Amino acid sequence: MARAKKAAAKKTAARKPAAKKAAAPKAPALPKSVSNAEGKVKLQQKAVDQAQKKVAQVEGKLGKHRTKLETENGKLTKLRADTAAKRDKAKAKPTAAAKRAVDTARGKMNTLRLKLQDLRGETKVMRAEIQAAKKVVAREVKKLRTAERNLKAKLRDHERKLAKKAKADQKKAEQKAKAAAKRAAAKAKRVAKKSAAPKRKTAAKKAATRKAPAKKKAAAKKAAPKKAATRKAPAKKAARKRAPAKKKTS
Repeated sequence: MARAKKAAAKKTAARKPAAKKAAAPKAPALPKSVSNAEGKVKLQQKAVDQAQKKVAQVEGKLGKHRTKLETENGKLTKLRADTAAKRDKAKAKPTAAAKRAVDTARGKMNTLRLKLQDLRGETKVMRAEIQAAKKVVAREVKKLRTAERNLKAKLRDHERKLAKKAKADQKKAEQKAKAAAKRAAAKAKRVAKKSAAPKRKTAAKKAATRKAPAKKKAAAKKAAPKKAATRKAPAKKAARKRAPAKKKTS
């Protein structure tokens, strides 16, 4: 039973959807001009690194060549000393063997001299290569500085545009907020007006109900004299009719 419960719990846990991670806010994408400028800077930096690497390689090669040249120079100095000793010996005892020894020493010395000349020529070539590589490095560094300046200018323009856009967005937001506040105030005014209107109506109705009896009384008072006047009117007519009769008697 316990195993079955555990298995069921695992199944339910597996069915539950995994909690989604909150996506990190992405930075605004850079414009193409800025990305192109960044690419140029990277490429130029790569070119500078390659040129510097070449200079380092040639300098390392030249260092090895110098050590080789120094060893050959040491050999030549030894051969010179050996040849001079053999020459002195041949002068002291001019035998054929001594002459042959001097000739062989001279031959060795000449071959070593030629070798040293070649090594010195190679050294000159290497130095020229180093100078050329250094010039390339200077040129590439100059290009890199130009690319970096262009990138900085593009970034400044981009930042200026972003600031301008942010300012415009802020202005729009402020305008929207003002409009919303205005609408809310108008709505509140309308609501207040509507809520005040029934009170006014009720007050007017109460006032009308209060004034109605007074009006009725006033109307009744006005109506009463009129009725009396209408009743007395025939008597006046009779008086008028009697007047001619008096004239006849005189």
